Amino acid sequence: MSQPDINLQRTASYASLTVALVLVAAKVWAWQATGSVSLLSSLVDSFLDVMASGITVVAIRVALAPADAEHRFGHGKAEGLAALAQSLIIGGSALYVFSEAISRLLNPSPVQAPFAGIGVMMLSIALTLALVAYQDYVVRRTDSMAINADAAHYKTDLLINVAIAITIPLAAWTDFYLLDPLVGIAVAMWILHATYDIATGALDVLLDRELPDEDRNRIYSIAIAHADVKGFHDLRTRFGGNRYFIQFHLELEPEKTLLETHLILDDVEDAVRAEYPNADIIVHADPVGFEEHRDNF
Repeated sequence: MSQPDINLQRTASYASLTVALVLVAAKVWAWQATGSVSLLSSLVDSFLDVMASGITVVAIRVALAPADAEHRFGHGKAEGLAALAQSLIIGGSALYVFSEAISRLLNPSPVQAPFAGIGVMMLSIALTLALVAYQDYVVRRTDSMAINADAAHYKTDLLINVAIAITIPLAAWTDFYLLDPLVGIAVAMWILHATYDIATGALDVLLDRELPDEDRNRIYSIAIAHADVKGFHDLRTRFGGNRYFIQFHLELEPEKTLLETHLILDDVEDAVRAEYPNADIIVHADPVGFEEHRDNF
């Protein structure tokens, strides 16, 4: 991974933490002024954003460390661990918001000082929009799983902030006090849904799930297209959090010299890397017709 891409990941993680800290401070003040449970749900979410973003900062630092004698495949799975930790934190926040909303349903009360809440939610929307746009740019450049998980979380926050910005004045200026806790419940359910997607993606990395069939078929097509390749088998792939790992066997004519075989493998490896530039690729050569144990899946 190039130095500019590394710097992008680090900058994105710092930006996320900074935005989370600013929004926590603003929402603490607004919640105390309004007493809104929906704004409380947003405050709790932002407070846990600080924790999640802090985890992301540490994970990016670890994941970007180069391979060493004890970690020959690098440290990319730190991103998967960060994403899994984020999902647990976010899920916990959703359950807390849900319990607070149920309590307010049973004991409804009006929202106070709505302009304070509206102003803070507008600030939240503006900062979150800017952050998500930058995170999406970084993900396109780096394929960082931790940044992608963070971006998914903030996209959820964006929708939540819009909903709360609408809810606060309606709950304050009408007699429909129950709207505030109802939105809080809806927010909690939406957060839990987003948590599931983040957690499953993290587990895919940590458990070495194969790349999608579309990618596996693409790798096969690239390899078999070489004129000297007579067969292809035992493709194994995984995503390590910030890079791909790809290995497969090629069948070549037995008469090929060691030098010729080496050059063919290099050609195929270069062709695959052109499609997957951030990949660790291992190619093994077998003579056509050679009997050996092969994967049966």
